[in-house]
This record gives sequence, C-alpha cells and structure tokens, in this order.
Amino acid sequence: MQSKGGAGMNNWKWVVLTILPLFLVTGCWDKRDPEDRKYMITMGIDKGENGYSVSFAPAKTDEKEPEKMTCEGQTLADAIACNDSRNSRKTELGQLKMIVFGKSLLEDKQLLAAILDELKRSQEISKKVTVLGTEASASACIDAMLEEDDGTGLYLWEFYKNTAKEVGVTKGLDMDTFFTELKEQNGSCILPRIEPVESGLYLGGGVALADMKLLTFLNDKEEQAYLFLLGEAEGAILQAEEGEKRLPLKIARSKVDYDFSTQPDGSMVCRIRLQLHGDLLGNVNADAFTEEASDKMEKLFTEIIKTEIENIIKLAQEKETAEFLGLAVRLRRENPDFSGDFWENVIIFVEPEIKIRDTGRIR
Repeated sequence: MQSKGGAGMNNWKWVVLTILPLFLVTGCWDKRDPEDRKYMITMGIDKGENGYSVSFAPAKTDEKEPEKMTCEGQTLADAIACNDSRNSRKTELGQLKMIVFGKSLLEDKQLLAAILDELKRSQEISKKVTVLGTEASASACIDAMLEEDDGTGLYLWEFYKNTAKEVGVTKGLDMDTFFTELKEQNGSCILPRIEPVESGLYLGGGVALADMKLLTFLNDKEEQAYLFLLGEAEGAILQAEEGEKRLPLKIARSKVDYDFSTQPDGSMVCRIRLQLHGDLLGNVNADAFTEEASDKMEKLFTEIIKTEIENIIKLAQEKETAEFLGLAVRLRRENPDFSGDFWENVIIFVEPEIKIRDTGRIR
C-alpha cells in the first residue's frame, strides 16, 4: 500500500508536469512582462547582402504609431537577435499574422529553402500565419502598410481570412497549407500576390513557384483561371460584349471535377468539367432571360471561361511544368504508376457548363 507521503509526492509531480509546459508555451519562463516585449504583426523577408533582410511591422500601441523595424542576418534567428540588440524590448513573433516574401528572396532557391525550413521548425510562429509574395520588395510592402494599414497588416489579414474567398481574384494561403502544397507538388505552389502601388497596396494575382523558386507572376485573369481549376471561383467577375452592350456576370457557385482515362495507345485524357452558376449584374432587361437569349449568353460566357483556363494551361506548358496548377498531383493520385511526361502524354479537354440565374433562380 502506498504511503500518504508517497501519494503527496506523486501529486506534486503531477502538478509540476502539468504546469511546466504552460510556462514554456506562454513564454512566462523567461520572466518577461508583456510590456517588455515588442509584438510583431507582419514580417517581410528579402534577400540581403549577406543572407536575409527582414522587415517587421509591430502592433499598434497607445504609446506611439508603429514604425518599420529592419535588420539583417544569415538566418531569421540572426536577424531577430540583431533586432533585439538594438531595442529595449524582445522581438515577439507569437502574434504574427502575415509573412511577405520579396522577389529577390523567391528567386534564390537556396535562401528560400533555408528560410522555409527555419519557419517550419519555429515553435514561436503559428503555422496558420498568412503568406504572400510580391514582385517588389517585402520591405516596400511593409512601407505601404504603414501608410494604408497603420503598419500592422491586420486589415490584410482580415481580408484574406474573410473576404478573399468572396471576390474571386486571389486566394488566401496559410503557412501550413503552403508547406503541404510544396511537398505534394514537388516544390511548386501559387502564393497570393501583393504589390505596393501609388494608392497604397494592391491585392490580386499570384506568384507561381516551381522547383522551390520563382517561376512567374500571374495577373488577375490568370489567377482567376487558377481559381476555376480549383473549383473556388465564387465571386469572380466576367464581362462579355454583345454589340455595344457590356454584360458583367458574377460567379455564384463553382465546382470542378477531373476525369482521367487511359487510352489504348497508353496516353492519358484529362477532362476538366466545371459546373458553374452565375448572376448577371447591372441593368438587364427582361428580354435577356428569354430561353433563346439565355442560351446565347451561357454560350458566350462558357467560351470566355474556357479561353481563360486554356490560356493558363498554355502558360504552364510554356514553363514546362504541370505542378504549380495542381494538374500533375491530381494525375499521380488517380494513377500512381504514371511515369511519362505530363505534357507529352496527357491531352486536356476543358468543359465548362454555366447556368445563368435570374434574380437568384436558375433558369
């Protein structure tokens, strides 16, 4: 039988084992008060003269407006240590919401792989942080945030969290999903794109990576086509011209299905079937919803969507990769034994079908 003293000792062990991880996770272990920490909301990473140039946008406080903090280091840890050495408060990344990767970094395969490995191993940075790419420098994006968004990036974070999926021009991406796509698609992925412009910040388009480095930048139309391929094009706006009329259409529902089939000669056929519902916008007269007029409009928008998707597929062919659009990984899931060249052995047919809705009712 266990003595009372032994039972008490075991209870204390249980308390210690329970409480200790809480100190480690919350950061109380280093005995720093919250006022001794500098909480960062957005981080921008560029290629530096000797490693990385890291820009931080701290959280807004009652004391003063946030100011950009920039430091360099051979690693992210070095840059943070450099920042700490010049400030009275410890750099705190536990509240980080966004990371922006600059073009100079994305072009350097070795530096990009190293910083991503460091981010993956970080216990401080959440894997749900939003990641973006830019054709400019990440530092310039932080500067634009200072002007437009109090330097914090919270507006952008809220946009990608709540609004991006409703506008159909860009797709939010968190770091965890980013790492998953890079692994599944052999170092390929499409980052949401952000650019500093005269009026502030522009959100739209994408940054395509292949083989763990920058491949190309996608404009709004190309990103929209990519969203169609994902079945996530809700909110996309299409515009058709009929004579002198311009007919805008908003995609209300978007679904895609991939059908791979092996041909007798050993080649593969991929049929990309899209089922879409859209709402006409603006002033549309009643004649637009006659059966004949609706059929005509549906054919018109079907061709527009088909052309957009075929153009982004053509771009992938020109870049000699089927990875960043997710086409190759879909084929591998369907046919794990496939070992041929995607573009030489796979024939793609794009088959969109759209139904136009009259005040929310499908015709």
